Amino acid sequence: MEIKNCLFKTKCDILGCKNLADYQILNNGKSTLNTCKNCTKNLYDALGKIFIPKPVTPPFKKQKKIEVKNG
Repeated sequence: MEIKNCLFKTKCDILGCKNLADYQILNNGKSTLNTCKNCTKNLYDALGKIFIPKPVTPPFKKQKKIEVKNG
């Protein structure tokens, strides 16, 4: 999958949008989805809510010490 700038004048392919397309989303060169800046941002925000990356544990964080109880 690849995202490029749209090189020709065409309408946005998102239903209900009447803006001109700014970007092309290519799928293995077989099919394209033409989107405007507003629809691309909305798509990015919607996908960001679904796919949340796991946080990386910092290497400088203090380690918890194991306490030894004397019996």
